[in-house]
Amino acid sequence: MTIKPDFAPEASAPHEPLTARDVIDFHLRWDEFRPVAKSIHGLLDLSQDQAETLYWLIELSDRVHKDDL
Repeated sequence: MTIKPDFAPEASAPHEPLTARDVIDFHLRWDEFRPVAKSIHGLLDLSQDQAETLYWLIELSDRVHKDDL
């Protein structure tokens, strides 16, 4: 089952490149990284396996909370 939600491009605003110091920093800033992951899922010509994997990585990241770290 491949799930590929509709993609709505965000308004582009100049910003610095996103970088994370480590996985904890990435998690704490997931709200910044999530739109990038979603845009990759919606824009790239991914294989079914790639799209499925990216979809579930986004779903997993959405469900991890500070208390889980």
